[in-house]
Amino acid sequence: MIRISDRLRIVAHMCDKGAVVADIGTDHGYLPIYLVQEGIAPSAIAMDLRKGPLEKAKKHICDNCLEDRIQTRLSDGLEKLSKNEADIITICGMGGRLIADIVTKGKDVITQNTILVVSPQSEVGEFRHFLVSQGFEIEAYERFKQIEPKWLQEEILQGIEEKDGKYYFIIKCRKSEESVCSEFSETQYQYGWKLLDSKDKTLYEYLIKEKETNEGISNSIKKDESNPTVKLRLQQLSQKNNIIMKALSYYD
Repeated sequence: MIRISDRLRIVAHMCDKGAVVADIGTDHGYLPIYLVQEGIAPSAIAMDLRKGPLEKAKKHICDNCLEDRIQTRLSDGLEKLSKNEADIITICGMGGRLIADIVTKGKDVITQNTILVVSPQSEVGEFRHFLVSQGFEIEAYERFKQIEPKWLQEEILQGIEEKDGKYYFIIKCRKSEESVCSEFSETQYQYGWKLLDSKDKTLYEYLIKEKETNEGISNSIKKDESNPTVKLRLQQLSQKNNIIMKALSYYD
């Protein structure tokens, strides 16, 4: 059996059982292999822009005797995926802007029946803005989970993994048949409206760390606030701190 990271395991268990999965930016193909081995997906498509990682994915697939159930494709994003060919599309290990670009370029492949499970490493708030603007709806509820070594919470629709002090958001969404509410505050976009409404414990811990880091940076550069560049940075940190405090107010 293939061994994968806790984050990828969460992504895998957010995929509906019986769904065909296309993994974009598959790297070494670990996620598709795990999905098939665990009986979550009957088959999968491992896709990557780079030849080197895709060759390694092919080798790992062969080593696990899954050539008849996992295809590999050299593809720029969703370019080589056909409409209705996959029920679920997973995209992990990229920034939010890049994921948004992949989804935008592949919009003809994504139908109202297509589920996206994505894990943006950065620009998460910006990515939530993108989802709403494009009519995507985050699934019924969301949770924020901290992953400890060898420990897994499976019921996550939007979550977060903490590993080596870094947090990863994981979002499950699909195109909505109805108009998606766009009247969210910037605080909700940054930290997830459903996570905030549920007063998630791990999100609270994350916010406290964010606050401490933000204040630490501010205190370290305050002595140079006469410098225009430093002054601008302090303003940015102040704005971020205001958003963090608004998020923490959900826990009052």
